[in-house]
Amino acid sequence: MSVERGEPVLSIEGLTKKFDSVVAVEDVSFELRAGEIHGLIGPNGAGKTTTVNLVTGELEPTSGSVRFKDDDLVGRPPSDIARLGIGRSFQVVQYFPEMTVRKHLHLAIRDPSKTVRSVVDADPEDTARIEEIAERVHLSERLDTVAKNLSHGEKRFLDIGVVLGMDSEVILFDEPAAGLNTSETEELEEIIEDLRGDYTILIIEHDIDLVRRITDRITVLHNGSVLATGTPEEIVSNEDVKEVYLGE
Repeated sequence: MSVERGEPVLSIEGLTKKFDSVVAVEDVSFELRAGEIHGLIGPNGAGKTTTVNLVTGELEPTSGSVRFKDDDLVGRPPSDIARLGIGRSFQVVQYFPEMTVRKHLHLAIRDPSKTVRSVVDADPEDTARIEEIAERVHLSERLDTVAKNLSHGEKRFLDIGVVLGMDSEVILFDEPAAGLNTSETEELEEIIEDLRGDYTILIIEHDIDLVRRITDRITVLHNGSVLATGTPEEIVSNEDVKEVYLGE
């Protein structure tokens, strides 16, 4: 099923997650529209990462629904959800220290139906795809560098590249700017801007200035519930958001 730009591609309805007597997320509803960059912000403990874990199948909701196009995601394992086209980067970058950037991207794009030999030798089509992804995440000059020798920012960019290699349609970024210096954050912004329109993006981020610059819409969580959803301009002028999150 194809989705026209601007139409809902990922719909979250009444999402609730309880851990015994603790309600981590309660009646959360919002949607991602095809091609948009959507921010998910809120104070620590607001339920942002729990919400993403519910979308990606890391957790199963107590109630509510998550739909990707026509597919119901609730109850599906993370591997199935990833194969449907939902990719995720994590707060803590995951990588193989002794493996090169090239090999990380090769594994990400590899067709699992191909022979084991294809893990070792990339065919010309794979090589072109690897180089294309590396360029998009600013790692063209680092393709043959092992991951442990990358800077913190470059490891973040590699994580994004791996998600791109998995042919994700929707990308969920969990605090991609965490630990980045100013120049690395600027480079991250360039990378995400370059992805605009080609992917539907949900970004959890505490750098409110970054979120205001790059997002089309923002959803604010507070105490596990949706406080507001709107454009960046609407969110920063919202009196409730000012009080509980922006400190104004």
